[in-house]
Amino acid sequence: MPSSVDDQVLDFYATLFDLIFSKPFRGRISEQRRLKPVIRQVEAAADAASSSLTRFFLNQKLSEATVEDILRGFAAIGELLELENIANPNVTTEEIVENVLSRLPCPQTVQQTYGPVYRLALYTVVQVLMLVGPVMAEWQKLKFSSTFELPGRVVNKLNEISNQIDAQGKSGQAGADESYELQYRDYLLQRFHRVEAGTVRMTTNLDVDLRELFVMPRVVVRKLSQEADDAEADASVSLMSLAAARRLYGERNNYDEMLQQRTKGEEPEEKLPPTALEQVKCSDRNVIVGLPGAGKSTFFEWLQVKLASVEEKFILGDQQAIPLLLRVRQLDLQNLPRGAALIEKATASKDRADLMPDGWIERQMQAGRVLFMLDGLDETEPELWDKCLIPWLFDLLKRYPKCHYLISSRPVGYPPGLFDQQKFIECNLLDFNESQIQEYTRHWCTAIRLARNESEAEARREGEGDGNRIVENFQGQYRVSICGADRSLSLRRFRASPR
Repeated sequence: MPSSVDDQVLDFYATLFDLIFSKPFRGRISEQRRLKPVIRQVEAAADAASSSLTRFFLNQKLSEATVEDILRGFAAIGELLELENIANPNVTTEEIVENVLSRLPCPQTVQQTYGPVYRLALYTVVQVLMLVGPVMAEWQKLKFSSTFELPGRVVNKLNEISNQIDAQGKSGQAGADESYELQYRDYLLQRFHRVEAGTVRMTTNLDVDLRELFVMPRVVVRKLSQEADDAEADASVSLMSLAAARRLYGERNNYDEMLQQRTKGEEPEEKLPPTALEQVKCSDRNVIVGLPGAGKSTFFEWLQVKLASVEEKFILGDQQAIPLLLRVRQLDLQNLPRGAALIEKATASKDRADLMPDGWIERQMQAGRVLFMLDGLDETEPELWDKCLIPWLFDLLKRYPKCHYLISSRPVGYPPGLFDQQKFIECNLLDFNESQIQEYTRHWCTAIRLARNESEAEARREGEGDGNRIVENFQGQYRVSICGADRSLSLRRFRASPR
């Protein structure tokens, strides 16, 4: 009789991690006293990594025999993947999964009934290997330094994800819908917590947590009836240079003095603009308009992870909100998603949509539990925008009026008042002020130090100092610029205005 699901998964991961990590490490460490702590760290990582696959199998209500068949199909993975494969930041999880599937096709005993389960289980295995792999590769480069803290941090991160998902399971209602919701949240946490592009990736191949870098932006709510000159200014942004457009939006972002007054214990004459999160929580329909690189997409991605993990409590329909993030640039505007296709687009996986209980996303949207986020409304051809995108969006608003909606757009191509009849609040995303620039620079320096394995206390202390020095050293000569699209930090020379 097969062992329990959890025991089988634990044994599978122990063998897999031994093949990919421990076996090659043994050939590089001759002293037993140095080798044993390294092997123990690998074993701890294997145990922590196994939790997501166990949860997946249990949520699918698979028998021990079926799990045995699936894991038997995975038996050769450790011989197909090497450390350099899974530590390569330029290779995606999807690419590795497709390569492995071509060499380890689903067994016939599993294919007919559990084909999607097999593929998603393989994705889960590869995803966690790509989280652990870069850390182990860096440790190997450092000759398995005893001061290397990152393996422990990875174990803690995996255990944290498990605890968050388990807590959701205990607080939710029983049944297939709850099981699928937990799988969906688990996927979002595993897949989207890290930074994958830009200057950060050029600096380190290790995972950098999006939440370490993020700085909350502020917004200013547009008046219901725009002043004529403001409307003309917004409409003319497309004719401006980027610098001119930034000056236009910068005029709406002069709240440094207000912050300084508050720091001194004085009450500013004007109320501080709300943060983007405050605005989302106080209004169920929002459009955030911001310049390229202002941080719209970063805010959406951060919010998705925070809601999935319940690190940010946001109650919709009497339960924690379910984030659903779609990006216009990734949609086929002549075949826009509805129903299960919404999940397919949000997760980039048809298999995940196929495993969804029939009508699950419609039920959640009808109950008003979903925060529907559409990023980059303007990122399409004008004819398809009018013909396809807007009618599709208006149809969703009509079908699911209880949902909360959050849309982003650049000012170019977004006509003010487009959603007035749909009772949306239009907001301008404010450029970072000086204190936010300093905060982001500190976060950036700290995140890189953490990724390079400095102790947490040292990384936070020195990262804060690094960030302060960067801003101080270039003050009056350069402008610190934050690019939201890839979370990069750059310093641009500018001519100081005479005083």
